Amino acid sequence: MKSPFKITYIILPAILLCYSVANAQVKPSSEIAQRFFVPAVQMGYINHNSDNISGGIMIQTSLEYRTKKHLLFRGNYDYFRGRLNLNTAINQRYSAKIPLSELIGGIGYRHTEKRHNLFVVAQSGFRFYENPSIDNNNGNLNIDQKDAVVGTTRFTLGYEYEVFNSVYLNSEIFAGYLFHNKDFWQNSKPFYGITFGVSSKLF
Repeated sequence: MKSPFKITYIILPAILLCYSVANAQVKPSSEIAQRFFVPAVQMGYINHNSDNISGGIMIQTSLEYRTKKHLLFRGNYDYFRGRLNLNTAINQRYSAKIPLSELIGGIGYRHTEKRHNLFVVAQSGFRFYENPSIDNNNGNLNIDQKDAVVGTTRFTLGYEYEVFNSVYLNSEIFAGYLFHNKDFWQNSKPFYGITFGVSSKLF
């Protein structure tokens, strides 16, 4: 079964980008509204640090509110892929791409020095994925994909450079843990990755 989030991760960033461009042509909005930021483009790589899932490309979608006192509040919906490799009960090899996504939120702090910004963010939420149930029927593999979810936490360190007014080039490194050792994550090792992108005001 295909992930129900696949269409969302394609459409949502496009809608946000178009909305930001459209609002840039109208009169300035309120001070509060101008403190919302989104990534126009944010992509990178994640290492799942799993014995069963290889690393893959990550697409990041977030909405961030930045206060006057350098605090920030961020919500993320991130989509990433990996290749699943499993051995069945009769030692047959099963390999397939697996979609994963995370819905997380949290708080952070930004330090600003002219056009340069450093920030840290702590977030928690949920990871969604597909867990295949493999049944061997006289040598034929019957695979039933079941939706699954697990709690997750993530810590991010990032850098921004303001190339134009309220338009930033940024890079982030992150690491995190899952709340439970289950399915493909039995080794208690942290996942980690890096992303690069462009962000701007939402309004």
